[in-house]
Formats: sequence, structure tokens, C-alpha cells
Amino acid sequence: MSADHLPPTTRKSVYKCHFIILLLCFFILPTEAIGEIDPERRTNMEVGFAGPLYNNGPLGGYGMVLFNRPHFRDQDTYLLAILSPYLFAEVIRDKWPAEGHALGFSIGGGFLINDFDQVRDGSYVRRESFRGHGADTAFSYYLRPPPIGGELPVDGILRFASRYAIYQRSGDTDPAYLLPADSFVHSVKVGVRVGGVPPELLPEKALEVSLWHQVDYRVKTGLHGLPGQRQETEHLTQQTWGSLGGTMPLWREQSGSVMMSAGTSGRTDEFSCYRMGSGLRFQDEVPLILHGYYFREIFARSFFLLNTSYRFAPIPAMERLQLQLNYDYALIGYLPGHDLPRSSLNGLGADIILRFPDDITLVMGYGYGVDGPRHGGFGGHQINVMFEWKM
Repeated sequence: MSADHLPPTTRKSVYKCHFIILLLCFFILPTEAIGEIDPERRTNMEVGFAGPLYNNGPLGGYGMVLFNRPHFRDQDTYLLAILSPYLFAEVIRDKWPAEGHALGFSIGGGFLINDFDQVRDGSYVRRESFRGHGADTAFSYYLRPPPIGGELPVDGILRFASRYAIYQRSGDTDPAYLLPADSFVHSVKVGVRVGGVPPELLPEKALEVSLWHQVDYRVKTGLHGLPGQRQETEHLTQQTWGSLGGTMPLWREQSGSVMMSAGTSGRTDEFSCYRMGSGLRFQDEVPLILHGYYFREIFARSFFLLNTSYRFAPIPAMERLQLQLNYDYALIGYLPGHDLPRSSLNGLGADIILRFPDDITLVMGYGYGVDGPRHGGFGGHQINVMFEWKM
């Protein structure tokens, strides 16, 4: 029996299932995830791709289906699950051990989450790039005081996590390249968030103030790299970062977004420093967006980042078509060995946004990296494509 003979509601469900299965089978780009208490019921498919328009740079992206189920089974249990090549699930028990407190437990595992693309001086170094897989588990404590003004949520988070990283050569990795040692990495993360940005491609309204500190301990360290250029991974690394900003509607079909982020670190290495570049919304747990630059091109010990955007409908009668203009500015303290000619980086971007029925959104964007070094000059060209289906 073909799908055409099924009732309309059943046929729609079958088509959704087929599309999800095909995506999960063929789209093998990872996304990182972090559990948090989200009061909204969601089933979102998110797909993103970033690549250079002209140059031979690294490709980046993500593909996932996010399930968030508040009040799962009972009023005080929350479930978050993310299906991608890296599977993640967290169960949170609210109001335990008392009102204003919650506990969470998460597990994850899969492929490509620890991939490493080497970029130096604006050039993609394939022979020093490799694959990475892994698994993790975490225990979290949430402090949940009353919302500010009864509306703005406040969350304190303390998370203890352990992950195991496995590294593997790709087809382009130099045979002489020494891979880093497979190892457990134990971490402690503490932070506070006021408000929050929902896990949506284009949130209509959001406000966030957050501050975080994380300490990682890598059990096995050692040298990695090509002969004569080998570096050593660090046992203990630390990062402190924060964000301030949000998105708000302006007038008619227009909205604006401003987000400021900053971070610093103690001892760090190529696997624990801040990475930024491209315009993908879900490229990392904390997306450090810089339009026009390669996916994770920038290796930073410290940074200040400003992301701004202005979204509007260029044709008032066509509400499903929007245009978004982006401007980014970053001030970078580079990881040694990854310095670029300029420490102040500017990025420009323009996105065409198409909204379809059934809560489907497609974003096609172009980014120009004003200060990205390319072939003896400056100026990087990057394309981004993002797709969201709120099922």
C-alpha cells in the first residue's frame, strides 16, 4: 500500500518519519549538546552547513533532531534527547531534594564529536586534521530561585562530567602525524544564567545574562603533530566566559539582535581553547559566530565578541520572505602558533530567510570575513545554509 492511499494525517506522519530516517542515515555532522531545564515542549529538526565560497577551507555543520519533554511522566520530570551521530539524553528531576533545586543525569556517545580541523594563517591544513569520537556522562545540580519579576528565570548550574575521547586518522591525515592520546577528560562546570536564548534558529524574543567557569582534567597527555612540530596536550585547562544580550521585535516585521560575549583561559591547548568562525547557529554548545571566516578557524586564548543583526521583510506583502543583515566584531588573544596578522576581526553577513507552512524555516547566507588572511591578502568568503523544522 503506498502512502498516497493513507489518510492525510497518517500520510503526513509517514513522510516525517521517512525524512528523519534519511537525514540521520546520510547527514553525519555532529552537534554538541548541554542539558538545561526548558519549560517548552519541542520536537525540532536542525540542519546546518558552512563552507568556503572560493578557497579550500574546512567544511562544517550539524544535523540533529531535538526532543524536549517537560513534565515527562509526571509534573517534575524533564527529558531532553538529541538524535544525531552523537546521541545525547538528560533526565532532570525538579523540586528535588526541595523546592528551588533540581538534579539531572545525562549520557551521550557517538561519532565525530571530537573531530579536529587544523587551520593556520587562513589555510586549511588537511594533513594535520583528523577524526574524533567519544562518549560522556554527567551529573548536574540546578539552583532555581524564583524568577525575577515573576517572568525572567534564573538558573545556577553545577555540573560534573566525564568524557572519553577517541582519535582516528582521516583519509587526508599525514601518515607521520602522531595523533593525541585517547583519554578520559573529567570536568567541573559552574555558572549562572538569567533569562536564556531558546534552542531555535531565529528566536523572536530573548534576553540572556550568563557567566561560566569550567575546569578540565585530561588524564592522558603527550605529544601530537608532525615530526619537528609536535606539541604537548595539557593535563589541566580552565576557561571563564560570559554573555550579555538578546533579541527583540522592533516594529512591524522587523527585529534586532545584539549579543556580547567574552572569555579568557589559563593554560590551554588546541583541544580546549575557544574556536570561532562561520555563521552557524548550533555549531557548538556556545556558538562563537564570526561571519565570513572558516568553520572554527580562530584559535583563541581570550576574546571579546560582538554579534549584531537586523531582520526585516523587504516586501511587506510577503511575510514569509525576510532579509537579515549581520555585523560581527572580535578582539582576539590568539593561542600561540595560531596568530593571524590582525587581532581585530570584522565580519559581515547577509541572510535570505524563507518561512514555509508547518513551521519550516530555511536560511541561506553569505559572509565576508574582512580581516581573514587569504592568498597574501585579506577577505574571506563563506556560505551558510540552515534548516529548521518545528514538528
